[in-house]
Amino acid sequence: MKRNFARTIKSRSPYLYIFLGFLGFILAGCGLLCLPFATTDGISFIDALFVSTSAVCITGLSTVVLSTTFTAFGKVVICLLIQLGGLGFVTVAMFVFSLLGFKLGISDKFLVQETLGSTPHLDVKKLIVRVILISAIAETIGFFINLIAFRDDFSGGELVAVSAFHAVSAFNNAGFDIIGANSLIDHSDNVLLLVNTSLLTIVGGLGFIVINDVFTNLRWKKFCVHTKIVLTVTPALLLLGTLGFFFSEWGKIDLLNAFFMSAMTRTCGFASQNLGEWNNASLLLANFLMFVGAAPASTGGGSKCTTLFVILVALVAYVKGRPPAAFYRRFEPMTVFRALLIFLLSSILVFTAGTVICALQPDLLAIHVATETVSAFATVGLSAGITSSLTAASKAILCFVMFMGRIGLLTALMIFRKRWNRNEDESIRYVKAEVLIG
Repeated sequence: MKRNFARTIKSRSPYLYIFLGFLGFILAGCGLLCLPFATTDGISFIDALFVSTSAVCITGLSTVVLSTTFTAFGKVVICLLIQLGGLGFVTVAMFVFSLLGFKLGISDKFLVQETLGSTPHLDVKKLIVRVILISAIAETIGFFINLIAFRDDFSGGELVAVSAFHAVSAFNNAGFDIIGANSLIDHSDNVLLLVNTSLLTIVGGLGFIVINDVFTNLRWKKFCVHTKIVLTVTPALLLLGTLGFFFSEWGKIDLLNAFFMSAMTRTCGFASQNLGEWNNASLLLANFLMFVGAAPASTGGGSKCTTLFVILVALVAYVKGRPPAAFYRRFEPMTVFRALLIFLLSSILVFTAGTVICALQPDLLAIHVATETVSAFATVGLSAGITSSLTAASKAILCFVMFMGRIGLLTALMIFRKRWNRNEDESIRYVKAEVLIG
């Protein structure tokens, strides 16, 4: 009996464990936030589930004001959920197993490689330790800078708590804050805070593999193609967002806040400006940047910047009649296919969810619903100010969108794939089909 159970467990797709792991974190967090001493005046189940989902999925959207709704215990729970969500279930689980002396199997190493984007030749245990260290170092540095940035607004234990929470939230691209109902709008002139938050968000959104590659090799020529793509696309998108917001909101925003908001769409969610007052052009640009998101294997979400890069390279290559290549390396057809599939599935999910919410609440502006839905999918947390006015059904839909955005749409599909460790059945060959496209 035990042997059959063990065999059944091993035969399951490892992707299922990612799904169940994140779901377990969310439900556990929801249960803790529902405890009487976690809130100041109680909270409904759907709101507790929404906040827990948003924290684990490092989104930042909230249907309640964290600073006044939750007690110190509740805020600690949310901070832990953000940290666990940022590192990811697989990273946390494998780290604990390593500390307990368990030997990692083939499927375990496969999961780590899929989650962190590592290659087979890397030492999995060493990589997990580096991920933990990178997070700890970045958050510690951010914490001490926050102590200086918040010194005029808080003092004593409150200063320490706010600085620590904010550092964890920023590096993990969560966008949660415990300083009030207006995010960082009241601190839009705090240069040190905006710069520190932006840098923490950008570094967290680069991905652990990129950070490790940069500090290990130090030279551009030695960087892997993935690192080169991320370090090329990230500044380009930051520049696009900065200039776009600055000129679109001409006279209402300075360059620093334009840069800050550009960095936040990479998928953090702090806001130094009121998106509800932005014009449609600014919101559409924000939606595009959020939809693209950060890099794979990072604390950010979205369809990922590498996906956009591969699609653009494939488009240019198609026009020129050449195979898709960049940095003197050719992209495999499966890489292009995965990029297109991610883009298509993401678009379908966002469009469908947004349409349903618009149907459920026709009083809301479509552009605001689109911003909320894209923000949920890309685990950003930016809002046009309609989160608190959503119905229970709309909140449930956004919970599902946040969850799918965090675990990844391809991961969700791979759960149903029996041959999870094979790309195709080599014993089957079909005659090529001629299909008219376009």
